[in-house]
Amino acid sequence: MTKPVTTAPAVAAHRWRLLAVVCLVQFMLMVDDTVVNVALPSIQEGLGFAPAGLPWVVNAYILAFGGLLVVAGRIGDRVGLVRTFVAGTAVFALASLACGLAQEPWQLVTARFAQGTGAALVSPTVLGLIALSFTDAAERARAFAVWGTVAVTGGLSGVVLGGIITGTLSWPWVFLVNLPVAAAALVLLPLFARGVAGGRREVRVGARGAVLLTGAVGALAYGLLSLHSGDGVVRLLVALAVAAVLAAGFVLGERAGSVRLIPPGLLADRSRVVALAMGVLATGALFGVFFTLTLQLQRTLGLSPVLAGLAYLPFAAGSFAALRLMPGLAGRMPPGRLLAAAFAVVLAGALLLAGGVAVGGYPALLPGLVVFGFGMSAVLPATAQAAVAGVAPEEAGVSSGLVTSAQQLGGALGLAFAGVLLGAAGDRHLAAIGGAAVLAAGALLLAVTRR
Repeated sequence: MTKPVTTAPAVAAHRWRLLAVVCLVQFMLMVDDTVVNVALPSIQEGLGFAPAGLPWVVNAYILAFGGLLVVAGRIGDRVGLVRTFVAGTAVFALASLACGLAQEPWQLVTARFAQGTGAALVSPTVLGLIALSFTDAAERARAFAVWGTVAVTGGLSGVVLGGIITGTLSWPWVFLVNLPVAAAALVLLPLFARGVAGGRREVRVGARGAVLLTGAVGALAYGLLSLHSGDGVVRLLVALAVAAVLAAGFVLGERAGSVRLIPPGLLADRSRVVALAMGVLATGALFGVFFTLTLQLQRTLGLSPVLAGLAYLPFAAGSFAALRLMPGLAGRMPPGRLLAAAFAVVLAGALLLAGGVAVGGYPALLPGLVVFGFGMSAVLPATAQAAVAGVAPEEAGVSSGLVTSAQQLGGALGLAFAGVLLGAAGDRHLAAIGGAAVLAAGALLLAVTRR
């Protein structure tokens, strides 16, 4: 049974400053998702990575991040969101330092796994802190819109920053730049978040459920990430079988046990489950488009990594337009209708991008970039807000973990889907963008039929 969320007076006075701090850290995490990709050739040369081992610089982070999110959210419910945020930021900072100082491939991969663990502790608390700090509907909509824009544009910024840092400094600095951001957050967040879920709660995490769910999510993510390898289909099928067995064990254990990782009423709400599913499909479409267009811009149009990043500025313009317009629209339209309209914009943007890829040349991509950017910055915060709406304070962490875990799995799904289409179709880039449009259409169908 969910309960209304209340905000302590001390928090209400600093809620916008608190939002700035948590969004700064969210921006850092999203930059880290993409900044490393640009630096991979330099990392391979500097540390002597074998070609088969290099993808694990990225995969180790994704597996730790995606696999631990729900468990980390429940830990936040037990020890307090602020404590969990601080601990996760500290772990992320120390792991970033270890990444920058790595001298051997295994050291970097291990440090990247630790980075993903720190990010998993931080990310669910971000949504939880926003949900607990903003009780006014209009303010909460604006706060989630800010979070969504930061999350989307952070990934784009990582592409640009990765090229600049690698080209002007060296690859270790793509990790070391995290340190001043993390230090500032560690100092400022406790000042602005006093009173928000600061105390320990009588919440039991459930070790068996945590292990089973982490294993299931990790196996699924691993299978999707391995799909592009030589025996990728076999690995995916094995991973799906392992994930299914672990997930079945988790569900049976949750039903029979007295200590549950996910509160029983949390997923009994159909609207919440649909919101999570829409988040999977939306993030899948977003990652698929980013992956495909980045290849299109660099391989087909011949842009450098820095210029390819700058080519996404129209997308960012659409995102900021959504940031300004959506909170006002939220006050004048029913949430369900607004969400359906936003997903219709996402689908229109994906179709425009497909048309631009078919025509060829960067100018043909501009309308799709703007429209797709607007739609994505509208739907991601809206689905996240719908998924955490009405949760009790002691469930804010685990519900936020579910949202972020859904988005991470959606990203892995989108990358795998795009990779398969890029490798199997004749007009590869067009087919991959078409695949993203299919995911967007599925999300639109859910939004239209959602009650």
